[in-house]
Amino acid sequence: MASLNEILLELLQTNDCVVVPSFGGFIVKQKSARIDLENGMAFPPYKELGFNIQLRAQDGLLANRYGLLNHVDYATSIRQIEFEVGHWNETIALGKSLKISSIGQFWKDPEGNIQFEQDRSFNLLMTAYGLEVIRFIPARLEPLEEIPAVIKLPSNAKVWKYAAAAAIAIPIAFYTYWIPVKTPALESGMFSYQDFNPFKTQNNSAYQETHIELPSLEEVPVETTYTDAYQNHTIRTVTPHEPTISIIDPHVMYCIAGCFSSKENAYRLEQKLVGLGFNCQVLNEGSLYKVSLGQGFSEEVLDSILNKATSLNIQTWILK
Repeated sequence: MASLNEILLELLQTNDCVVVPSFGGFIVKQKSARIDLENGMAFPPYKELGFNIQLRAQDGLLANRYGLLNHVDYATSIRQIEFEVGHWNETIALGKSLKISSIGQFWKDPEGNIQFEQDRSFNLLMTAYGLEVIRFIPARLEPLEEIPAVIKLPSNAKVWKYAAAAAIAIPIAFYTYWIPVKTPALESGMFSYQDFNPFKTQNNSAYQETHIELPSLEEVPVETTYTDAYQNHTIRTVTPHEPTISIIDPHVMYCIAGCFSSKENAYRLEQKLVGLGFNCQVLNEGSLYKVSLGQGFSEEVLDSILNKATSLNIQTWILK
């Protein structure tokens, strides 16, 4: 036979609120994991348990579960629960501490109010089963050495002045030649931090127009209502947005579905892909118009977009 304590503990792991008639209600709230750097401790996520003595009305949750596990009818469940709860209230009224295993402890304070403290040795969050508090030693950063504010030059100060001027002038002269001759920056009108790396191989971009076969889109009224066997549904469609051209951000990665020299062809592909659920935009780079399915700061962010495009047989490539 399952005890009231065991049934109450089970319900608190699967419900946000459990009321014990003539006693009070338990309110459950999930808390995230946290790290205490000062004491070197990492705590797993858990369920915080609160108690409200005002929630005393019978809601049937505890009685139904009690009757199901103990194979008794509803009325018998209520009588047996009231009998055990009567012992709980009597223990507290006598000024003694009532401890419910794995749930918490109850007692009366000097003003006669019932206090509750949760049992922290048991985690009510089922998804955190097996996770324990981890203790670690916080890393201590060594203080940095003070750097003198004034640097004394050697006696041949003029030589150092000329060397410093040359250290500034040489890079400027080098990049004055490198950028217009060895990079496409002036031609495309955009700069990338990679253009300033002379050791990176500069590949001439080669683009070709790709024809993608996409299912034709049907025009849907602004608002359409249909009825099925259970309920009414209303589909609201939004008028396609006005095509716009965005400038490529050199720090963002784009998932490209097509590259066109014709702006109209790029708009046409964009509208088809928007109909398939993609968040598209047309990017401009020089005289070319690229249709992007989405963007992000890493390839991991674009994985979901790439998987969806692959499932629709849409060939894509990443613009970094």
